[in-house]
Amino acid sequence: MIFEMNAESVARTIQLIIAPAVLMSVCTLVQNGILARYTSVGDRMRKIDQERLEFLQKSTTETYWKERLNLLDQQVPVFVRRHGLLQKASLSIYIALLTLLLCMFAIALTVILNSNWMAIAVLALFLIGAGVLVTGVFFCALEVRISHIAICYELRRLSMWEEI
Repeated sequence: MIFEMNAESVARTIQLIIAPAVLMSVCTLVQNGILARYTSVGDRMRKIDQERLEFLQKSTTETYWKERLNLLDQQVPVFVRRHGLLQKASLSIYIALLTLLLCMFAIALTVILNSNWMAIAVLALFLIGAGVLVTGVFFCALEVRISHIAICYELRRLSMWEEI
């Protein structure tokens, strides 16, 4: 059965579509932060690689250089893990955006077709989009925690060098 369209039904449909649109705005804001962190971690990985290369070219026997090279070697896996988590977070947010965009179209189609089973599917689609958004935020939160632990570890190691 095709739904009759009038000004009231169009306005109601637009109101229904606003909820996914708001979540899409949230996704965009979160994604901006994630991409900034992703870029920062990638840049730091490149800097560590350059620093390691310089230390290896010097091939000095000084304790400081060996300790610094050891610290850099220990940081690489942590940065790789952080970069991977940020990649997963970013991909999750993009999938959430796509899901919510599909939800908006599904809402309009559900109203036009006046279908109860499609209404349930739209709700499920909306909840999936929100769940994927939560997953992306979780990955980002985990990366922030690992970042804190890594910084504290590096500072402890540097303070040990000052005591020597």
